[in-house]
Amino acid sequence: MAYTKYDAIILDSDIDTRMRLKQATNSVHQFGKVLIVGSIKEAMSILKAGEQQVDVIFISGKFDQEDVTAVVRDAKETKYGADAAYILVLKSKDQDSSTVAANVMIGADGFLFEPYSVDYLVEITQLAAKVKKERAKNREAAALTFLINDIIHQIDVISYLKSCEFEVGRGLKAFKQMCQVFQTLEPESLELYYDIALDKFENAPLPASTVNKKKYSGASSRVKKRMQEKLLSELEEGANASEEHMKKLEKIKEQKKAIAEQEQGQ
Repeated sequence: MAYTKYDAIILDSDIDTRMRLKQATNSVHQFGKVLIVGSIKEAMSILKAGEQQVDVIFISGKFDQEDVTAVVRDAKETKYGADAAYILVLKSKDQDSSTVAANVMIGADGFLFEPYSVDYLVEITQLAAKVKKERAKNREAAALTFLINDIIHQIDVISYLKSCEFEVGRGLKAFKQMCQVFQTLEPESLELYYDIALDKFENAPLPASTVNKKKYSGASSRVKKRMQEKLLSELEEGANASEEHMKKLEKIKEQKKAIAEQEQGQ
């Protein structure tokens, strides 16, 4: 049976304890390449360089909590740190609820208490897969939300153009292009889309009112043309914004597919 390999970084200022954890991960076949670093600066340099995938980042509890907070926050902003599972390595005496709660608040995904357990290291690799999947889903929800907001705006502008007897062909074409992505969503993503769309459309404000329609109904052809060009420009801007969101959705779909393949390989 093929196993997924999880690459990791061990961040610990003490060479003895970081080497001890490195040796422990060597005994767990689910771990792949494991780098050891002694400083936050070195760890951030690796993540910013983006030379390798990082699935788990072990951070020693020897660092000040302010430093741990900063490194977790900054690391999550990097390409390869965004989906990593952040594991705080603590002494057994630190298993009290207040210490655990404090570290959860700064973004820790899990804990490893000395002495290290092989079984728990295996659980951490499983946690890493779960974290990746959840973060991919959160990004997908954000991308779908932005896209649906753009579509609602597009509908409003098309409706207004129609009410003013303006040309709507360009707007309808852009609208159809924006909606194409929904035809390619997988069942789980489609269910997510339905939940977001239902909420967004139920709470969307009404389209442009008839008051505005009356305002421009008696305007000169020159004013109408200028207004039409302005609204068509808005439609095109909305289409461009949605194209970016669609690209993000495609990347997320690729990432989810890779995660699914990893899970099947375990």
